[in-house]
Amino acid sequence: MIMASLFLLIIGAPLLVSAQNEPEYDEISVFLNVQKVGGADISAVIRDETVYLPIVDIFSFLKIKNDPSPQLDSVKGFFINQAATYTIDRINKKITYKGKVYDLKSNDIVKTETNLYLRSPLFGQIFELDCVFSFRSLSVLLNTKLELPIIREMRQEQMRSNINKLKGEVKTDTTIGRKYPAFHFGMADWSVISSQQLQGRTDTRLNLALGTVIAGGEANVLLNYNNNTPFTEKQQ
Repeated sequence: MIMASLFLLIIGAPLLVSAQNEPEYDEISVFLNVQKVGGADISAVIRDETVYLPIVDIFSFLKIKNDPSPQLDSVKGFFINQAATYTIDRINKKITYKGKVYDLKSNDIVKTETNLYLRSPLFGQIFELDCVFSFRSLSVLLNTKLELPIIREMRQEQMRSNINKLKGEVKTDTTIGRKYPAFHFGMADWSVISSQQLQGRTDTRLNLALGTVIAGGEANVLLNYNNNTPFTEKQQ
């Protein structure tokens, strides 16, 4: 009995040490606020009071070119311009940006089933994207002096909007089209004029105007009648 207990203890000890050495993290949702742009809800990872932010989500929000690998072991792309290429490599623990290599520690990058996270201070140290996390409001304030692609797009859109206003072009939010029924009787305008002369003839005039909708189209009918003139189609 004692030998069996010692055998189980010897086998289970490495597993226990391995489980204790494995770092734990919590995946939460935070609000990313970018000055002059706006914000969006993104996921984040907290480990030992250290915040890790999703690389693909942040770069996609800022319109920065990014191409993650199928296994989420690396992210490649270019930063603002095509000459500023970068590679974030989780396997080899390094980031290559503008030809410079930044070595990562084992706890600088975290991979989950759905995202690849980078320790928040590294966004500012490497990419000049200063991220300040608030535990109280669960939000991240991103500041940068760079002209991000999303800011450039917003400026161009504002310029196009100003040009359209100068041209008098107005972009409507909603256009409500008219609906025509198959048949609808609208308005009728009529008049009757009759004049008589002593020992003379009688003059009677009748004018009738109808506004209707027939087969979905507008139709106007005008009729003129004079008792002293033959009823002809040319007068109708």
